[in-house]
Amino acid sequence: MSELDTWQHHWHPALQLWSEHLQLQEPLWLFDVEATQSAGLTDNIAAIRLASQRVMVNLPMVIERDLTDFALEILAHEIGHHVYAPANMTRHLQLLAVIRQALPSVEHQAPLVANLYTDLLINHRLQRHTQCRMDQLYQRLNTGQGSPLWALYMRIYERLWQLAPGTLTPADISPEKEGDAWLGSRIIKVYSKDWLTGASRFASLLLSYLIDEAESAAETFATLQDTAEAGQGYQGTGVLQVPHIDSLHPSRDTELTDLPATTDGKDPAQNGEQGVSARGQALEPQDAFEILKAAGVDITRHDAAVRYYRDAVRPYLLPFPARVTPSPGEFLREGVEVWQAGGDPADIDWFATLLAGNPPIPGFTTQKAVYGQDNPDAQHHQPCDLDLYVDSSGSMPNPQRRISYPALAGALLCVSALRAGAAVQVTLWSGAHQCLATEGFIRNETAALQVLTGFFGGGTSFPLKQLRTTYAQPRQTPTQVVMLSDDGISSMFQDDEAGTPGEQISARTLQHCQGAGHWVLDLPYDLDDPRLQQSSWLKSAMERIQLGQQQGWQVYRVNGLEPMLQFAREFSRQYYGADATSQGER
Repeated sequence: MSELDTWQHHWHPALQLWSEHLQLQEPLWLFDVEATQSAGLTDNIAAIRLASQRVMVNLPMVIERDLTDFALEILAHEIGHHVYAPANMTRHLQLLAVIRQALPSVEHQAPLVANLYTDLLINHRLQRHTQCRMDQLYQRLNTGQGSPLWALYMRIYERLWQLAPGTLTPADISPEKEGDAWLGSRIIKVYSKDWLTGASRFASLLLSYLIDEAESAAETFATLQDTAEAGQGYQGTGVLQVPHIDSLHPSRDTELTDLPATTDGKDPAQNGEQGVSARGQALEPQDAFEILKAAGVDITRHDAAVRYYRDAVRPYLLPFPARVTPSPGEFLREGVEVWQAGGDPADIDWFATLLAGNPPIPGFTTQKAVYGQDNPDAQHHQPCDLDLYVDSSGSMPNPQRRISYPALAGALLCVSALRAGAAVQVTLWSGAHQCLATEGFIRNETAALQVLTGFFGGGTSFPLKQLRTTYAQPRQTPTQVVMLSDDGISSMFQDDEAGTPGEQISARTLQHCQGAGHWVLDLPYDLDDPRLQQSSWLKSAMERIQLGQQQGWQVYRVNGLEPMLQFAREFSRQYYGADATSQGER
């Protein structure tokens, strides 16, 4: 039997160890160095890909390490990653997020810790409940001599499987390490079902070891890292809801030790000592990006932000607007007229012809019926296009690193408009020559969000050229012009690069948009606040904003950036909800 035949022979028995009804496609068998490098397996024995639900086996490495006798164990272990821990991409991302929170200063080691932890869960189950010889496999794999972390990890297995000290690791284990190994084994037993909480405890246990072996830990466990790139090909959600799990060293966890269940007459979980809150928390864009990268997802920070804001606005979207298109109506008989020669003879109404009492002479006395359509004047309503200008100056947050409510509000406006059938133009602006815009009015959601989630962080100078060009002529489609900013919007009334007064461009915009103009401004003070008189710059800015009001701009003052999202929800309901699209509301 060839090497490949041996592994194929053990595939279905390995599946049956988890379930009689489990179905996974056959593993990808890698036969040479080129294939393993192309798949991203150079030092690994095997690996998984959660997006494609695939197992990959590095046959050259298997032969080099003389592991063919353990084909069943290795395959069953890889299957366990697909069905038990982490099981799917969402759980894998949550696992990485929980572990990162418990690894201050060494967050980059989260993929390694996640791999070691899920391996423990899977191997313990296989060793205890199947015929798999996981203990003998690890005896064959012993490559971490001299590493305290490897010694701890192997000692955890010895305790879990009640092996004699020295079976997998040197017998002379220090009392401190022995205590840590006991805690590690308790985590696997106690949290086998609630393994996200257990992951936090396990990461806290390994923290000091990872700090001491910061440079060598990944190399020590390179052969075992089968989930390091598990996220390759993932195209899923950008916003990850992570259960709130308090970071707690396992020695302080009353579920693992004999510590008193209460400290002051209350449940420790009520004191914030341990436990999981029922309500999850959404990660910031920066954290979401880092976790995707840790999972092996090949993605840029900007693309991760696009996914993040697209998914973040989904809970706020209105039901998909169903535009009411009247049916053509019934054809009603309205009368008769003379059938002309050359027409279709089938159209002749012989009953009407004979009823007239004249001899039937084709083209002279022959009659045909005339039909009219019921409700011929049904109207077709076009939703307003959206022209969105978002301030990206230094006073605004970077949407790629932390939640930006202007970006979130803008995303909600864009997605709502596109769902209603409108076109959108998005302009991101900051200082002079810092302007990024879509290629006119588009119906491409990704392209709109790409612009929206960019960032400049410079000075403040409104892009008058963009406004002047867009509204040089009246728009054929009514357009709602929305600007998300703060008092920096006052730069809109400066002269443009051609010397055209901003006041003139602003007025022409309102005349030619055929819709309305909206300023949504983060202003911590009222426009008539007497304190504004104490600052000449603020006084000038407020005077310009008041001038905009006089021209016809609708000014929405929000105190803080978060209320911008509420404006976006109300605006979307008014202009892009089901009622607006069916009634033609403007």
